[in-house]
Amino acid sequence: MKKMIYLLFIILLFASCAKEKAGTVIYRMKFTTQEISLKSKLHRKAKTDYDTLYSQFGDYITSLTPTKFTSCVWTIGYTDRVGWQDCNALQYIDQNGEILPFSDPMRIVDFSNSSTVSFDPVIYGDISEDHNTFSANQVDFIYFYFIPLNLYQEVELPSQYQSVIIDMFPTSMDPHPAVFEGNILKVQQYQMINTIFPSAKQNGGLYFIFGNCDSSYVVNENGQYIGLSSDCPIADSIDDLTIRSNNYANMIFNSPHNGETVTMNGTLSFNTANLIQVYKGADNIAYTSDDIFVYAPHFWDRLNSRLDISISE
Repeated sequence: MKKMIYLLFIILLFASCAKEKAGTVIYRMKFTTQEISLKSKLHRKAKTDYDTLYSQFGDYITSLTPTKFTSCVWTIGYTDRVGWQDCNALQYIDQNGEILPFSDPMRIVDFSNSSTVSFDPVIYGDISEDHNTFSANQVDFIYFYFIPLNLYQEVELPSQYQSVIIDMFPTSMDPHPAVFEGNILKVQQYQMINTIFPSAKQNGGLYFIFGNCDSSYVVNENGQYIGLSSDCPIADSIDDLTIRSNNYANMIFNSPHNGETVTMNGTLSFNTANLIQVYKGADNIAYTSDDIFVYAPHFWDRLNSRLDISISE
């Protein structure tokens, strides 16, 4: 009888240990307008020259910093290879709107408020059914993707625009009208990016894809079709404007075991200081209706992403 009790104890002990292997994963993402360092030597960020100017929009007038900068996100997440075939990936916000409708305010992230958001992500790939995380002991998320449906900013205009109607920002009969409240301009990114890339398209969103490249570059500024490839590894963007960036420092994700807690702390930084540049336009006279407002050159280099992972008992 004692042997039976001892054997039963051993079985229960092993069963308890097996359950303890589940562990926990906490998923967080911080959105901020503050510059972040990319700590990894392998992903050292190149110095960005924020003082560069365009030459095609008339003489430069000034630069403006949004007081508010937010985004409605289509999808955001990590993956370890090109395509969905046999990949390990997680999406903080699902791309199809099945779990989180496109109108849900939870899709709005606020960079200007330096907000940290906790997510319950959708997980793809080789998944352990016991604890809903990856079966592999380690996953290298070589790609991070941020695909906003829009970038929204509120910016204070110089007093000289008090009675000026700015032609490039329609306030009606436009799918994305601008709003003027006194000297505050409330506008999405569309006109400003279309002015820089007149042939590019923003049908479903902008594709910012980080990692596994040597430099930052615009994939299809002329609106050409691109398929699934290293240029666009996470989805078929068709012809939406796609930008690749090496401003990403990733760490190896270790699946939790024996009651461990793994915390994934992602950070996405968008430096909005002097983000919007103002030019004199065709008449080359300042503070007139044809003045041009655009994002600063290489505005995508202002985006930086870092993934920090910690493990605790």
